[in-house]
Amino acid sequence: MLQYAVPPVKEGRIIRPGGPNVQVEGQVYQTMGKWHWVWDGAEIRQGFPGGRLALGGGRRKNRVAVGDRVTLRLQSDGSALIESILPRKNKLSRRLSFTGAEHVVAANVDVLAVMLAPNPLLNTALLDRYLVAALSQGMEVAVLVNKMDLLSPSEVNETLEPYRRLNYPIFPMAAKLRRDLDAFLSAVAERWVVLVGHSGVGKTTLVNAVVPGAEERVAEVREATGKGRHTTSSAIAHRLEDGTILVDTAGIREFALWEVGWREVERSFPEIHEAGAGCRFPDCQHDREPGCAVKGSLQAGRISPRRYGSYLSLLREVLGKGAEAR
Repeated sequence: MLQYAVPPVKEGRIIRPGGPNVQVEGQVYQTMGKWHWVWDGAEIRQGFPGGRLALGGGRRKNRVAVGDRVTLRLQSDGSALIESILPRKNKLSRRLSFTGAEHVVAANVDVLAVMLAPNPLLNTALLDRYLVAALSQGMEVAVLVNKMDLLSPSEVNETLEPYRRLNYPIFPMAAKLRRDLDAFLSAVAERWVVLVGHSGVGKTTLVNAVVPGAEERVAEVREATGKGRHTTSSAIAHRLEDGTILVDTAGIREFALWEVGWREVERSFPEIHEAGAGCRFPDCQHDREPGCAVKGSLQAGRISPRRYGSYLSLLREVLGKGAEAR
């Protein structure tokens, strides 16, 4: 079992920064409201955005996200001012349904681990959304199937066969029972891994199973900030002994894509993109166009009807044709 390593909560308390007007760099390990906890390689520093980063509203819900590399300036009162965000290699963003603003869930992600669980069925439509968001940003993907003690292997194999054919790594597990976790942990060793999925699928259960002290750390932050258990803007990164970072994110009900074009959607469905090479028109969107080779592959059973339906839903969404996020 991997053990909890740095960044620790020293003697059960979050380390408060000291030494005014000193600038340091670090990486954001946790966000909750306006507060951010940054690991600078030696300790955790609690900070808040300053200057332009403090401006809210517009098309962004948050400017600083877990995974961001930032510069901090230490203040005389023991707090730290986040002055700038260093360039990101990628980001996982979603569109908020009520405001249409961007919510950056995490930045600088190596692996997006999408967790599924029966509720009562595996939600492959949500999986497809995450795949588009991840692949359009150059992230690797892992599919976690939790609560296998409540599922039959044949059901899982049948539902996820289209993804297995596309060589997506799939990891069945039972996090609550601490069963079959090692294969996933070995596959993502020393990477920044962001756990995402619907509420209740077991992301936090997985973290608690492999990170001793995780529950206490989260409880301490909630107490320090006055935030309740279900704070939708919260995300927290946990570092394992081997250097792996597991980021636990808040569960969601829907995931609307942010600034993704239709060609990015198509490329994120490799079987559709490959079949599309035979279409009559190079700009065929594989919906109602004549001479569409994708329709032939669909009828021949080479493309999953469920995957094709998911593609159409996402296509129409990004083209503004009224499809709703699921």
